[in-house]
Amino acid sequence: MPLPTGRPEPGEVLAVAERLRDVVYIWGGVSSHGIDCSGLVHLAWRRFGVTLPRDADDQAEATAPVPLGEEHPGDLYFFARPGRRIHHVGIVTAEPGGDRRMLHACYRQRRVLEEQLPADRTATLVAVRRV
Repeated sequence: MPLPTGRPEPGEVLAVAERLRDVVYIWGGVSSHGIDCSGLVHLAWRRFGVTLPRDADDQAEATAPVPLGEEHPGDLYFFARPGRRIHHVGIVTAEPGGDRRMLHACYRQRRVLEEQLPADRTATLVAVRRV
């Protein structure tokens, strides 16, 4: 498939990532044979010719901050434990004002899925960013 000539809409990127739903979680994976959280983000944007870093903490540094509560589908949620660096990323799927939901490669469930942020994720949510 040819690369698009213009910047993609976040919804287009989210649609590409959605096609990877149920792909098995593999740490360091970046293909339909197995993928991790930052690999999902990297691969979805790469499809449109936008190169993001491979790791979640580097992806956070390469993107623009968005105030919590102003996120839109296609934005990114980043997670870290207190005093630690970012270790997880998910793609926002819910419209503003609704429940916080994301598509992500979940190491606990061992697959790519879309879900409402559980309490432990909400407690470690440290940033919302936009590509």
